[in-house]
Amino acid sequence: MKRFHRCLAMVLVLALLLPLSAAADAAAPTPFALSVRVEGGRSGTVRCYDEGYPGNLYLSLSDLSQLLRGSTKQFRFEYVGSGDYFAVTTGASPGAAITDAPTRARDGAAYLDITRPRIFLNGSERRYYCYRDGNRDLFMNLTDVQLLLDLTAQTDGPDAVVLQPDVPFAPDVEQLRREGYFDAINAIVLGDADTGEILFSTDPFKAYPIASLSKLMTYLLLRECEWNGELHFTDTVTITEEADRISRSADGMISMNAYSTVPFQELVEGMLLCSSNEAAASLAAYATGSTEIFVEHMNERARELSLFSARFYTPHGLPVYSSYSVSAKMQNKMSAMDMFELCAYILRNDPQITAVTSKPLATLPTLKYSAYNTNTLIYNVPGVTGLKTGSTNRAGYCVTVSLPVTRDGQTHNLVLVILGAETPDLRGQAGEILLRWAQDYYTVHPFRDSQN
Repeated sequence: MKRFHRCLAMVLVLALLLPLSAAADAAAPTPFALSVRVEGGRSGTVRCYDEGYPGNLYLSLSDLSQLLRGSTKQFRFEYVGSGDYFAVTTGASPGAAITDAPTRARDGAAYLDITRPRIFLNGSERRYYCYRDGNRDLFMNLTDVQLLLDLTAQTDGPDAVVLQPDVPFAPDVEQLRREGYFDAINAIVLGDADTGEILFSTDPFKAYPIASLSKLMTYLLLRECEWNGELHFTDTVTITEEADRISRSADGMISMNAYSTVPFQELVEGMLLCSSNEAAASLAAYATGSTEIFVEHMNERARELSLFSARFYTPHGLPVYSSYSVSAKMQNKMSAMDMFELCAYILRNDPQITAVTSKPLATLPTLKYSAYNTNTLIYNVPGVTGLKTGSTNRAGYCVTVSLPVTRDGQTHNLVLVILGAETPDLRGQAGEILLRWAQDYYTVHPFRDSQN
C-alpha cells in the first residue's frame, strides 16, 4: 500500500510538473537556422522564426550584426541593462556573438510573445514589435529590419534571404498593392493636405468605424468654441459623472473622479496624446452642457464641412448600444477620404495642434499621469508631427499622420489615413512604408497646384 501511495504521489507530481514544463517550452521556443547571404559580403545562418504562419520571418538582430560586419550597414547591437533597452549603433563594430544558442529544423510556425521593447537607433528611440529573447537578443520582422537599417532584402527560394546593404529600402507601393500587402487594412488615403493631391488610396470612400480618430472632430469643435469666445483653453474643467464611470471601466485610460477639477489644456493633451475617453467626455460636456448636445454639433459640423460619410454617436469614439430589445452596437464612422479632408482642414486652420500631437510624452501633473504618445510613427519617421491613433474591436487599428515635407523652398503637410489595420504592428509598418515612399516621391516630383 505504501508503494502504491508513493507511486501515486509521483504521478501527481509529474502531472503538476508536466504542464509547467510545457509552459516553459512554449515561453522559450527554439528558432531555426535561416540561410542568409550579404550581397558582396558574407554568407551564413541567422536564427529565425516563422511567427504565426510560414513566411512571417522574425530574424535575430544579434546574428544579423555579425553577418553584416564589414558592410556599409555594419552595426553594433547590445542590451543596456541600466536602462532596460537595446541599442543599435550603425557603423560600429559588432559585439561578441551569441555562440551557445540552439536551433532546430524549420518544421512549422511558432507563436511568439510579441512585445514592444525599447530600442534606440543611434540614440533615437524607435518603436517596433519584436520577440524578446531575455536580455540577449531581439527577433525583428524582416520588413521592420529593412526599415530600421534602410537596406533591401530579397528572398532566394523558400529557405534563404539575400541582403543588399547598398540598396536603400524603397518598395514599390503599387507592387505591394498587387501582392495583397494592404489587403489587411480597410482603407488608406495618403496625400498633400495643402493642395488636395492624393498620392495613394485604397477603398477611400466607404465609411468605416474610426474609434478614437473621432477625437479630432471633438478637438476641432473645442477650438472653434474658443475662437467664438465660448470657452478658453486656459479654463478649468469639472470632471463629469460620465467621465468618472468611463475611467473605472475597461475603456478607462486615466483615473478621474467626478466633480474634481482639471486644467482644460491638460485634458486636451490627455485626449490627443493618451487617447483618454474620459477627457473627451468631460471636455464635450463642458463645451455644450452635455455629451449628447456636443455629438449633435459634431454631426452638424461634419455636414457643414461636406464630410457626408461621417456619423458620430460619441465624442470619444467608444461604441454605444441602442435601447431596443435587440440592441445594436453603434460606432462612429467616416470614410478615409473624409478623414483626410478633416485632418487637412484642421492643419490649415489650427496648425498649432501639432505642438501637442508631436510630443513623444504626455505629462499631466494634475492627474498625476504620464504616458508615451500612442503614435509609433512619431518615433520611427523623423519629422512626423501627429495626429491621432484609434482602435476598437470593430474598427481595428487606425491612425492619422501629419508629416511636413519641403521642396523648392515650400513646405506642405502630408496626411496619411489608415483605417482598420488588422494589427497594431501592421498599422505602424504600413504607415512607415507609405510615408517614406511619399517623401521619396516629392524628391522627384514638384508640388501640384492647389485645387482650392
